[in-house]
Amino acid sequence: MRRPWSWSYRSTQAGTRSAPDWRAIAVVALFVCLLAPNALFAQPANQPAGIHKEDTFEQLKEQLRQIEEQHQKELADLKERLGLVEKRQSGLSDELAQHIKVGAYSAVVFENFKDRKTSYDGRFELLISGNIHDRIRIYNEIDLGIPGRSASAEQAYVDLLLTQAFNVRAGVLLTPFGKFNLDHFDPRRDLSRPPSVARLVTPSTWSDLGVGAFGFLPVSDNIKATYDIQVINGLTDAFTAAVQGTAGSSTGGIVSPGIGLRDARTDLKPDNNGDKAVVGRGTFKFYDQYEVGFSGYRGEYKAGSRDPIVGMAFDAEFRPRNVSILEDFVLRSEFARFVVHGSTAPSSLWGHYTQLTYRFWPTFLNSTVLGRHFNNPTFTLVGLYGYSKINTTASATGSLISEQYIIGLNYRPVEDYVVKVEYQFNQGQLGPGSSDGFLTSVAWIF
Repeated sequence: MRRPWSWSYRSTQAGTRSAPDWRAIAVVALFVCLLAPNALFAQPANQPAGIHKEDTFEQLKEQLRQIEEQHQKELADLKERLGLVEKRQSGLSDELAQHIKVGAYSAVVFENFKDRKTSYDGRFELLISGNIHDRIRIYNEIDLGIPGRSASAEQAYVDLLLTQAFNVRAGVLLTPFGKFNLDHFDPRRDLSRPPSVARLVTPSTWSDLGVGAFGFLPVSDNIKATYDIQVINGLTDAFTAAVQGTAGSSTGGIVSPGIGLRDARTDLKPDNNGDKAVVGRGTFKFYDQYEVGFSGYRGEYKAGSRDPIVGMAFDAEFRPRNVSILEDFVLRSEFARFVVHGSTAPSSLWGHYTQLTYRFWPTFLNSTVLGRHFNNPTFTLVGLYGYSKINTTASATGSLISEQYIIGLNYRPVEDYVVKVEYQFNQGQLGPGSSDGFLTSVAWIF
């Protein structure tokens, strides 16, 4: 009996296998396709159909929407944080504004003297003040050195306020010798240039490094006293007392600009000797009308010597009250003297000035450009007489003098801005010498 599958498989006596029957393989494959067509032709699970592609696109849109919402939220948070920073910065600025104040004052001066070329001059100074604490305050006055000078600090000090009668000050101090040196601001003055005694005798503007004490003492209801005393480096031996040429020469015997004690200022450099100078000023004010001041100075001025410079000054101011015809007048006067021990050029310096001012305002000018839009404009008429003398062997006569008469008029539309016009009549060998001259200036402070 024949086996059913004997046709598809044969073996030889040697045990070898015959070639496959391709017809049998084809029949088996066809049978499998008929039984399981879905298994062979179904799409793989990771290959979505058309409807699955649309679902994926919607998912991408949703993701983009979520990203945009997150971005908007982060942007809102960033704006809120920025607003907090700006608020903090504004608060800090307000706090700084409460504690620190910045201002400045300036002056531009035009000069026209008979023996010199016309010239513009001026000064520009920065003012910074503030409070570290209710009882600790700072003040800085910085000369910007314009024109043609180096920038320097005229004042840069800190105050420790203890009591009304006693307070401490340290730093770059304005030397309390005479009233003019303490009240030297151009916008507050009624003339463009200092009087001769404030240039040739007292070396204004005079500042120095040191420490001091000051206070206010109410003696009675109508009498008040103040004091200001300092220990500073002091003057040096760099003063000048040489004549430029001789009388009749092109310089006319006029001395150098640094004549007197101006070049003896330290310019805030270290002391040239081991001694410290003591300087001070005290004032009495009566009935808010009369003020008198007394100043003194003593200090060694060169190395290897105990010779001192000794100075004294007296100043007075009278502002009449309760008399209508006199209330607009102010009378000021100052006298100063220095003795230079151990020196003959110079051996002594002294001088004084008297100044009378009268403030007025014609009412008919209220409707003009000078008065319109200003609350309290004023004119000031000024007259000044000054005299200074330096005793020195550098002069054939043993002394050099300066005598000056000044008349001026200034206009203030507001108190912190002034236009000045004046004419000087000068005699002598000091300062402008014998030449007369015209000056005008504009000064302001804020």
